[in-house]
Amino acid sequence: MLWQRFTARRTLTAEPMDNRWGASGRRHVPLIIREPEASWWAEQARTTVTVAAIREGDAGWHPERVVSRLAAEAADDELLVVFGSHGQARQHPLMAELRRCLPGCEVVPVPVRHRHGRLLRDAATVEHLLDDGHLPVVVTPANALHDVTAEIASYLRADRVLRVLQTSDGAELHQVWQRAPEPSVS
Repeated sequence: MLWQRFTARRTLTAEPMDNRWGASGRRHVPLIIREPEASWWAEQARTTVTVAAIREGDAGWHPERVVSRLAAEAADDELLVVFGSHGQARQHPLMAELRRCLPGCEVVPVPVRHRHGRLLRDAATVEHLLDDGHLPVVVTPANALHDVTAEIASYLRADRVLRVLQTSDGAELHQVWQRAPEPSVS
């Protein structure tokens, strides 16, 4: 008899009862909170990278105005300067003015020639200098300025590229390119 009690079926009620359905007849969906992926967190923590391209003759005889603008950019963003020069740039007035205006930041000249096989290694060196908080100044031949700027900016995934152009007042920074914001994928 005990056996029959366990196997006996219960009678059906008028309303079906299911734990997944509420009184309103709609299915209850539990609230799920997903943690964003690691790449999303890395993108949020990433600082803005600005690349400024300067040809030796465009800075003019008095580079103070350009350097003061670059110093303002370096205060807000990670800054990389690409300097197109015909000779040795280590003693150029622009380098001396950068060191004077940014005393808390070590200005590091990085000589780079435009060679497709070796440019990635130079770009990685520049990336390590930026990560360490230095201000790298990539010194390249003037005829390779645009190519080196484009390839290093692409490697670093720079947010914008500025170019120093001579004006009637001296020289000014003009934005050449800005990265479009990437859509968030949920």
